[in-house]
Amino acid sequence: MSIHRKRFWLLVIYLLVLLPFIGYGAAQALQTKVNSPLDWVDGSFPARADYDQFREQFGNSDTVIISWQNCTLDNPDLDELVTALRTAPVFKDDSGQWYFERVISGRELYRSLSSPAMRLNEREVHDRLDGTFIGEDEKTTCIIVSFTPAGLLKRKELVGNIQSALETHCNVTKDECFLAGPIIDGLEIDLASKDSMDRFVLPSTLMVLLICWICLRSLRAALLVFGLSLLAQGITLALIHYSGESITALLIVMPPLIQVLAVAGGIHLVNYYFDAVKDPHISNPAAYAFQVGWLPCLLSAGTTAIGLASLLVSGLTPIRLFGGYAACGVLVTTGLLLSLIPGVFTVWPLKRPAPPSADTETLPQDRHDLWYFLTVILNRNHTVIASLALMAMIAAGYGISRINASVRIETLFSQDSKILHDYDWLEDHVGSLVPIEVILTCSPEADLTFREQLLMVWHIERSLRKTDTVNRTISTMTFAPRFPRPEHMSDELFQYQLNEALTGFKPQFINAGYLKEIDGKQLYRITAYVSALNDVDYNACLDQIGTHVDSALKNKYETIPAGITTQQTGIMPLVHEIQRQLMQDLFKSFLFAFLIIAVVMTIVQGGLVAGLVSMVSNVFPPLMIFGLLGWLAVSVDIGSVMTASVALGIAVDDTLHYLTFFRRHLDAGHSPRESVLYAYRHCGTAMIQTSLICGLGLLVFALSSFVPTSRFAWMMAGLLMMALLGDLIVLPALLLSPLGRFFALTPKSEHAH
Repeated sequence: MSIHRKRFWLLVIYLLVLLPFIGYGAAQALQTKVNSPLDWVDGSFPARADYDQFREQFGNSDTVIISWQNCTLDNPDLDELVTALRTAPVFKDDSGQWYFERVISGRELYRSLSSPAMRLNEREVHDRLDGTFIGEDEKTTCIIVSFTPAGLLKRKELVGNIQSALETHCNVTKDECFLAGPIIDGLEIDLASKDSMDRFVLPSTLMVLLICWICLRSLRAALLVFGLSLLAQGITLALIHYSGESITALLIVMPPLIQVLAVAGGIHLVNYYFDAVKDPHISNPAAYAFQVGWLPCLLSAGTTAIGLASLLVSGLTPIRLFGGYAACGVLVTTGLLLSLIPGVFTVWPLKRPAPPSADTETLPQDRHDLWYFLTVILNRNHTVIASLALMAMIAAGYGISRINASVRIETLFSQDSKILHDYDWLEDHVGSLVPIEVILTCSPEADLTFREQLLMVWHIERSLRKTDTVNRTISTMTFAPRFPRPEHMSDELFQYQLNEALTGFKPQFINAGYLKEIDGKQLYRITAYVSALNDVDYNACLDQIGTHVDSALKNKYETIPAGITTQQTGIMPLVHEIQRQLMQDLFKSFLFAFLIIAVVMTIVQGGLVAGLVSMVSNVFPPLMIFGLLGWLAVSVDIGSVMTASVALGIAVDDTLHYLTFFRRHLDAGHSPRESVLYAYRHCGTAMIQTSLICGLGLLVFALSSFVPTSRFAWMMAGLLMMALLGDLIVLPALLLSPLGRFFALTPKSEHAH
């Protein structure tokens, strides 16, 4: 025994030495970094690569759209604000470099198009700007600020400075201005994640401690399990920091997830220890708890880690990070539990009053507790229960085929949030906010004059305006002057002079950001705007736009000329591809986790049929919850996608603990009915306790204003309750059916003792 004590104290000393580094790393990891939906994929993602290329060619699309009630074409305050945004020191770094690429004022743009050189009347100016820079009332406008990459890193400070400039120059308070755009989306995600940590981490932690104390009915045992869960959290966060990452909005649920998993595993071990304390024949309860619990704990940790690691196949960066770090955290947690809980109970034994003696190895008919009645009911009705579960899973499977995914702005924030209110106001008073960029590339091979190329842009733009979902467009033609044809000039001479005049306007087109010359090629940008909030079918919208672009070129030229190519890019195509990736990730990660865990379970259970039967109760929770989402037509967001594989791994935890005791009693010669009751009495209570702690500990985050975090909490709680139903009802029903025979190592008589 002394050697075990020495090992325990040596481990404690090592942990105490590492504690300052763990604390520092955890604190640094909690410093949230800049993130936005655009950062959920990297440059290897094709749609992101196209979008990055577009930004390199036409400038950064990380913008802020600014407006307010009195932001009108005739308001001179807009000029003062624009001057401040362009010249104020707070919008420049220490070397004088501007944090913005461009500041576009609707008032300035209106005056520019109204200048005599443009030869446009007031109606023509409005036709070009209505729905983009001029609202339906023909006077409300906006200012658009494009950030540089350096500015993006300081977006919180810069947005605050913009709001201060609004108050100084336009007498508009923070609550009175309306802000939107990718910069605001990312900033609000940052603020929402920080708010979730500030508001819900402590209540979640206290909830876990309270339930742990209630369940274990021992303050010392509860503090031990709770303290180890905090240590597991700290080590996992430190791993994030020392590997060069930090907490993002979608990683904030990982620390509490690690905590509840640690508490769940700790409760199983503590309950094994309490069972040993009650038995006077066991001389070393701590060693017994380790001997009984190490295998199911290791198997549970392995399968949970597999479920989490399956998220590494995702094409979305935050999902991969979540899966990788959470899997590492689970393994670290298991090591801490198996080494420290038996060690602490060895050094400081915990004694509890022993209940009246009873032979736990037999099935006394006079002990009519809950588990006894449940066993009797399941034994009589196992066929009906198994059939109902199978039919429910089939119906849920059909519901899953109806699932759709979304990462749109309204799926990230609650309906009463300011950001959605700002989007709603801007779309009502100025215009649609989501741009789809169509890039028309004309190489020298096309052999078209500059006028003919612009005419092609005009045909495409006119065709796009006929698309149902496109509200307004802006292109190079928006900034082109009108050239009336002189009465007696020949058509050939007019076309020549028009081409020369338009060529002279190239600098203005380039400065406006709608023309780019690269290696002799002319790149024309056409921006089609769609609503950010209306129920737009992105897939249908993109298909329509592609069809209209092709038809516009074919109607003009019958066949698209050589050297002419078109490409769709921008925020919306990227978001559309992320949505499609979400659906692929959901099925890929779940299928990967299922296959690996199924292989593990067949090996552990010693047979193909036994392994597959044991998987039924593990597939049951995600099938039921995601099937319900499909039937209710609830869109799956990025927070939901992570839950399927996570829940599969967690559900295996209780399954393995239950099957471990069932197999031990069955292999000792007892009947399936006796073995089911034996397993119930040894780990049924712990299974309920762990599900309650995990579910209620995470459910606190359901109050978060950041919808993916809230949805993750709700779904995890629902999945854990379904997992409990699967492990306490569906699995025992299957074990009591003829399928239970496949779990026996050797044939046994039904009533052998």
